[in-house]
Amino acid sequence: MKKLLMVLIFAMLPSSVFALIGFGIQGGQDMSKLGASSHTDGLVSVNSFEMESNPINFGGYAFVDLFGYALEGEADIGFGEYKFEFSNPIIPNPDPIEFGWARASYAVTLKKNIMDISIPFLAEAALNAGAGFGGHVSTPRANVEMVKKLLGDNLTEVNADDADLEGQLIDYFEDNMIEASGLHVQGGLRFKLLMLDTHLNLRYTMAKNVYDGSNGFMQMIFKTGFAF
Repeated sequence: MKKLLMVLIFAMLPSSVFALIGFGIQGGQDMSKLGASSHTDGLVSVNSFEMESNPINFGGYAFVDLFGYALEGEADIGFGEYKFEFSNPIIPNPDPIEFGWARASYAVTLKKNIMDISIPFLAEAALNAGAGFGGHVSTPRANVEMVKKLLGDNLTEVNADDADLEGQLIDYFEDNMIEASGLHVQGGLRFKLLMLDTHLNLRYTMAKNVYDGSNGFMQMIFKTGFAF
């Protein structure tokens, strides 16, 4: 009787219950990027140029999959580069300076397979959709305040050689990190590639100023790992 009951229980459960947990690595690209910006204070200006390419991101994830739903947690870091120029009466036509931008995020997502599909060479594949929430921290854009922190208040008489630029820049970032949180929605494709459990997701996150002045940002995320 017990054996028959166990057989009936497993027969009634969806096939996804057999992959109870999973984990792996992820990478991708942010589909948003910093645009052009300008800050002026008296005779001093800091002009930022639009990023030439979208930031890349990488991180890790883990999930619990049960009864057709998956609860997933992840963390990732994004990196990008842009250029800015600092001009004052002494240096009216400066050369652009290469500068970095970064964000760190965590997210929790509840998602569900909504349609099984057939793709050649893939053993299993399904479309899924989900929603969740997350927190984000990003570095501030270059501006006059940052330059004053690095080089002093009198920006018309600058001697960069005498400044501890690296240490002061770290202090400035620590004091002026942009923090945000918000909801996200996503759609994706889950499939088996050889022995790997693989996901390709497109996500929109509603969080203000992660990218300076924006109400949200888009990500393309590729995940691959193991499910048991």
